Amino acid sequence: MLIHSWMSPKCRLAPSSKSGMGIFASFLIEPREIVAVWGGKVYTQAEVHQLSLQIPEYNSHTVSVAPGFYIGLMSPGTELDDTDLFNHSCQPNLGVVGQITLIARQQIEAGEELTFDYDTTETAAVPFHCRCGAPECRGVIDGSSWTKPDFQKAHAGYLSWNVLEAIRRSGDEPRQP
Repeated sequence: MLIHSWMSPKCRLAPSSKSGMGIFASFLIEPREIVAVWGGKVYTQAEVHQLSLQIPEYNSHTVSVAPGFYIGLMSPGTELDDTDLFNHSCQPNLGVVGQITLIARQQIEAGEELTFDYDTTETAAVPFHCRCGAPECRGVIDGSSWTKPDFQKAHAGYLSWNVLEAIRRSGDEPRQP
């Protein structure tokens, strides 16, 4: 497997009740501690679409980093690395800073599944039905949440540059904490 990202040694891959496999804390993780940094190859939206016709994971295992650009696997057919397996939650314990860094939003105990809200990086996505089980679950995740002031407020300080830029272009800039 070609490793293209970094993940804290405090994390481990394990079966998840949310979706197949997930990433879990093996040790206590402190607030604002770096948990993972995504790496890989930058693809255009057209390239992701074309690759997803042959490899469906390209639709769900890339991260938007700028309008029309995504970061994903180094080469088609490469196995996913563990940082591609963080599951979504509408009430996440991880947040995005910049474009490619996941940090702890709060103290995370050993054994907890590590999740982030996929809509904190996406401005358009292939919709899926959420199974996170959070009381605030939005039901469908489709990359449109960034347009809602309540979402912006709940994730202030944890929205990717890509999402912040979409908000700026829309003329509805969020207040940062």
